[in-house]
Amino acid sequence: MTLHAAEDFSDRTDRHATGSARSGSTPGLNWYLVFIVSWFLHLPARIPFLGLLRADLVLVVILGLLAMKKSNEVRATTRTGRLIMILVVYAILTFPFVEWPGSVLKSGLPNLIKAAIFYYFTLAFVRTERDLRRFILVLVVCQVLRILEPVYLNLAYGYWGSAASMSGGTEFLQRLSGSPSDVVNPNGLAWVICTVLPFLYFMQHLSWKHRLAFFTVAPICLHALALTGSRSGVIAFAILFVAILIKSRRRVLLLAAGTVAIVIGYSNLSPDMQDRYLSIFGEGDKNAATAEQRVEAMDGQFRVAMRRPILGHGLGTSTEANFHFNDSGPYAGLALPAHNLYIELIQEIGLVGFVIFILLMFSIISDVVRSARHMPADKGAFLPKLVDILQVLIVLNVVFSFASYGLCSNDWYLLGAMAVVLDRLRTAGTLVRVDHSVEQSIGDPSTETPYM
Repeated sequence: MTLHAAEDFSDRTDRHATGSARSGSTPGLNWYLVFIVSWFLHLPARIPFLGLLRADLVLVVILGLLAMKKSNEVRATTRTGRLIMILVVYAILTFPFVEWPGSVLKSGLPNLIKAAIFYYFTLAFVRTERDLRRFILVLVVCQVLRILEPVYLNLAYGYWGSAASMSGGTEFLQRLSGSPSDVVNPNGLAWVICTVLPFLYFMQHLSWKHRLAFFTVAPICLHALALTGSRSGVIAFAILFVAILIKSRRRVLLLAAGTVAIVIGYSNLSPDMQDRYLSIFGEGDKNAATAEQRVEAMDGQFRVAMRRPILGHGLGTSTEANFHFNDSGPYAGLALPAHNLYIELIQEIGLVGFVIFILLMFSIISDVVRSARHMPADKGAFLPKLVDILQVLIVLNVVFSFASYGLCSNDWYLLGAMAVVLDRLRTAGTLVRVDHSVEQSIGDPSTETPYM
């Protein structure tokens, strides 16, 4: 590529940036944000009229048509995009050879596609830093509302939404889950909380409004987390706290504040809830057995996975496989999905699919690591803070996946999309900073120019 070609690219990039600034946002972004609100707040379930109209499906069709006009942006030109496409194609090609091909077509493939579209729609419609700020704002606000609603219902009406057995099933512990219109159980709500907290914490440094949001919402999130009774959620929060502590410049102050919050929060829990959290450490009289059962259950579920280790039982069939073939451990004969992403992968799509998904995870991690290492100093405060957030979220996803399923959930696909968008914004405009840096920049494969 000659210097003249580089200058020509720079001119086109400048014109694109100017056009985006004039139009205010990327075309289609507003429709995508509406879809995010509808999807995460489950508006069709709350408003029957929207349910009758199949509002989410209508929005997906509209977004799909708009994305088709952006074929250059939506196509699988990134390694992450190619791996997602390979995963979908693999599930389609292998469904005739699995245990329950009908279940794959009825629920497995549709659910995977619903999750994967977040990756492609995010790449198509989140094109500038302003777009990314709006996207994250809407996403985080939706997740915060999912947390605040059940907390309000609990305080106002005594709502819990779920219960866990104790003392061999003779007693039950009330646990906070998502609102009646939501789909998350207590562990799912705990996960939503743990994914929101990094955004609140790291973004507080951007302005006084962000700081106010952190100090207002974070305590409510921690209160909600405690009420979920989610042991895996508490472990995830511990990992989150350690990650924040490592990145913080005020470690002593943060550690002291965290210790005080834990002591005060624990002392205000009911004795049964305290007993449940003590079971994490093998203590507690009423809940220790259920903690041991979760570990024992993995052995039985892994045996199910080894029935069909190459291609698996079929995408989305983990619940069926465990019901029919799990004959050992505390969950024998129960219609429960594998509460472990890695076992779920082998159960549903076999070792071949397992390798594909692990490569997908490594691709996302690679994008974030590259952005962290090469973030230019002139990129302001927002993008570096987003790097910190994505680093923490990756660690949380990897660890939490040992205690939760997620092959057909949107977490990894959204994370992958944000990682790619961040990496593209990092490299945007860096191709031709000064004449003597042109050849070096062009020779670096990390400086691909996808925003043309």
